[in-house]
Amino acid sequence: MTSPSALSKGMTQIDDEMTAAIEYSATTPVREAQRMRGEFLTRWRKRSSQLSPRGAGPCHVDLLDEMLRDLGIRGADALLHHLRTGCPMSGVVGYEEIYSPGPPGEPEITEEELLRRQPDVLARSTQAIRAESPANKEAIWSSVRKELEAGFVVELRNPPANAVYLRRFMVRQVKSDEPVPRVKERACDDGRMALINKAVRMATPVKLDTADVYAEVARRVAHRATTRDPGAAFKSMGLDHKEAYRQLRARNDRCVVAEDPSTGRVRFFRMERLSFGEAAAVVHYNAFAKVLARVVRRGLKLPLCQYYDDFASPCPANDDTALTDVLELLQGILHTSFNEDKTSEGHSFRHLGLVFTIASEGVGVAISAPRREGLVHMLKGVLARDSLSPGEAASLAGKLGFATSALFGRVGRVPLQPVFRRSNASTTFAGFKLGGDLEEALGWWVRTLAEDEQCFRRTVPLNPIQPGEGTRYVLLTDACLFGLGAMMATITDGDVVAIEYFSHPVPQEGAGLQIHHLEFVAVTVAFALWFRDKDDFTVSVWVDNDVVLGSLVQGRTRARELRAAVHLFWERLARSRGDAWFERVPGADNIADLPSRLLHAWAGIPIRGVLPKWREVDQRVVDAAIAEVL
Repeated sequence: MTSPSALSKGMTQIDDEMTAAIEYSATTPVREAQRMRGEFLTRWRKRSSQLSPRGAGPCHVDLLDEMLRDLGIRGADALLHHLRTGCPMSGVVGYEEIYSPGPPGEPEITEEELLRRQPDVLARSTQAIRAESPANKEAIWSSVRKELEAGFVVELRNPPANAVYLRRFMVRQVKSDEPVPRVKERACDDGRMALINKAVRMATPVKLDTADVYAEVARRVAHRATTRDPGAAFKSMGLDHKEAYRQLRARNDRCVVAEDPSTGRVRFFRMERLSFGEAAAVVHYNAFAKVLARVVRRGLKLPLCQYYDDFASPCPANDDTALTDVLELLQGILHTSFNEDKTSEGHSFRHLGLVFTIASEGVGVAISAPRREGLVHMLKGVLARDSLSPGEAASLAGKLGFATSALFGRVGRVPLQPVFRRSNASTTFAGFKLGGDLEEALGWWVRTLAEDEQCFRRTVPLNPIQPGEGTRYVLLTDACLFGLGAMMATITDGDVVAIEYFSHPVPQEGAGLQIHHLEFVAVTVAFALWFRDKDDFTVSVWVDNDVVLGSLVQGRTRARELRAAVHLFWERLARSRGDAWFERVPGADNIADLPSRLLHAWAGIPIRGVLPKWREVDQRVVDAAIAEVL
């Protein structure tokens, strides 16, 4: 049998640096931690006064450089160079010392081709700008004037010969998770139309501290602290980086193109900073933000998480200086700007569109009631008008994707697929009518969000069962063209204490199914057999079919006939508040192989000293599982 020590695979991974900050925050008395942070801040405040002024970078770069070396944070040389000289927006960009390297490759087009095609880009950009509504023209012009006053752009009489032209447009976001929903407008520059996004290759994919990472960090802090002090209480604190992308300077000659509504004349502005809409801006900004978070983890020993410009950390409820200490370090000493009116702390804490609470029973993760109501209102509007453009679909997919984060992204992905397909549509639909799949998916979202509050609410136990402590389940499944089988083991304190298996022939209704359909049916039947009446369970599932494994891990599949079944599986798991981790077992090691071939003789052979016990399956359960993939 596969070793139970492998059951920990697939869980949220926390690196050593974050683990050390978690340990310190959870075990160090608050007054001692405050004294340590105070001494650190005093030392670096004094050092800041001894160095030359900040300069033109997004922070006091020389001081940051010295601080990183003092804290033992290595490998930020390329980032520090870009902070001083400007970030390249084309070519191969990345930070291998900060993020893991991605697959090798080159940009889709060269920088020479990028510049050669700019006359056509300018013509198309001008045409698009002229076609904007008067209201949009005013909003675009207003955004440019504000950035001119802030020094983010510089007006040019004549663009340079090597200019890259960026058409500006406005994106409107509905903030539905606030007491009074409001529309937020953000200026974006079209890096795709400018072709600069084709002239860049990301060498290092960005890794962010997502909602599940924050939940896991909070869980570990609370679990470690309550082990020492059962009465320990916690809160969360958050910060919002001001003018995030605009804090970093860029190197290329990029010109924002906008129309002056008062004269109708097209004018040009050199973009001095990173721009929303340019692909390279993502890796440059997030590398900088991650380094800031690492400084807090190492210097202040707080487990600060970073997701773009949102920073958050759990801490003891009676630590009344943690938030101000982080602000003092990042803003007061390093001179990078934060929106102080958006800093917050509390037992119930909004972060990444979700509400987090840390309590004795676990870390709660939920969609706020205003956000739920706002999403339902938006979806009903789309269904009522029977139309959804690609741009609207992209915005909606993002909002719904964040909603699934309440369940760590594992529920709702199948109903998201039609929304994503519409967002990527390159052909014109007649009025962008919804169509069957998309209408059905949006209907599911309305029903689930409006009627089933528990489906998007989750509690992560402070002490989840780990290999070697408490009870855990291991499930191996298999199928062949004529049989289904599975083996379920109960592991307590690292030892197998019970094994059951089922072995059942494929009924006539499933005779024409392909093997990946039957492998999925075996998983569905096994869960119905052993976990239908259980709540809050944790199980590690081992399968040897790559199609089934991929669909279960990702919550989605290219196999169209499996989409509904995959979603139903995860929806049932969500309602039971169960956790399942999926792994691949080589076919030769899968001991569910013999039961799937309707062979029982092996059951008399002990596995780690335990004899397997046969479990009967109701034929109706098998029929229902097959019907889901037909």
